[in-house]
Amino acid sequence: MNSADIPSDQSASARSDSADTIRAYLLRLELALDGSDAALRHDALVDAEEHLRTAIAAGTSPSQAIAEYGTPEEIAAAYETTATSGSATTEAPAALASATSSSSFSEAASGSSSSSPSSVGESQPRKRKLRDIPIVGIWFHPVAWRALAYFGIVSFPLATAYFVWTVTVGSLAIGTVPTIIGIPLIVFLLGSARALSLFEGKIVEFFLGVRMPRRTQPVAGVMDDGVVTVGFWRRIWCWLRDVRSWMSLGYLIGNFPVSVAAFAVTFTLSLVSVVLIALPVVDFFGSPIGHTDHADEVEIQFFFSEVKPDAAGDLWLPTGAAIPSFLAGLVLLTATLWLVRGMGWVYGHVVQAIQVARPRPSSAPRFGPPPDARTS
Repeated sequence: MNSADIPSDQSASARSDSADTIRAYLLRLELALDGSDAALRHDALVDAEEHLRTAIAAGTSPSQAIAEYGTPEEIAAAYETTATSGSATTEAPAALASATSSSSFSEAASGSSSSSPSSVGESQPRKRKLRDIPIVGIWFHPVAWRALAYFGIVSFPLATAYFVWTVTVGSLAIGTVPTIIGIPLIVFLLGSARALSLFEGKIVEFFLGVRMPRRTQPVAGVMDDGVVTVGFWRRIWCWLRDVRSWMSLGYLIGNFPVSVAAFAVTFTLSLVSVVLIALPVVDFFGSPIGHTDHADEVEIQFFFSEVKPDAAGDLWLPTGAAIPSFLAGLVLLTATLWLVRGMGWVYGHVVQAIQVARPRPSSAPRFGPPPDARTS
């Protein structure tokens, strides 16, 4: 019996039961992943929802689809094991569940967990690293230096480009709303905002060390001859109602003043730190720290010592100021590294929150496909 032979009320009831089953499964999976990284939890939920919807749309019963995929506890264990082992692969840990039975997957998941670094760490103490040293360990933390490069070099030009693009296209879209091209321009603006936010997420993950989602939430469609199709109006409708579209747009606009402030603070502190460290080094190698043509008019106090020019007008660092200058530079640079590391953690999690936001399900528009096509 094909779907055309099933009464419409029974077909609607079956779709409702399938949707309820998927929602219940996702809730259990989300509870099983409670406390895990938000991006990891996002990927697990997207993978599970996409797999189950595809399997059910192909004719598999909800219970069988879940049995083939794995229980929420098994899937959560596989994802957490992958995260603990530091695997960089983009393949879903749950892929094993779709190719094997739930019992064999359980054995694989439990076997991986037993050999994970966390279990090994219980019997063997973790090797201490230089970056674990209190306070000064930040000098050996690569993420801190990458954060310094991000806020001092990378962030400002990118934020400026995002802001110019958003304001230009946004102004054009608002100005043409009364015409027929206004709505398509708004949709284009939202789509480009989401694409730029995804790109920025990859940059943030590399420089700031905050994990971003590996999966993008697809727009679920209707099964037609074994192929899931998504109508044009359905996709447009989902983009307009998806909270991530508007959050991405707000991020690109609001990120500009934040990046300007972060750049100013980072660049100023870094420059002052480098100058304070460099002055004693330059003086040590017998080079003047400056030159003036008005020797009689120069009065410079540096760390409570007077900097006096010689007969040629060269400025030399006083002996009593060399060590304080070098130490002050080290302290200021250490504080700057801690500052940008903290800024990077906050900034990275803001970008992550935008990308892992769950869009709320929406009913189909008048001109869209039937109600069984929902956003995931």
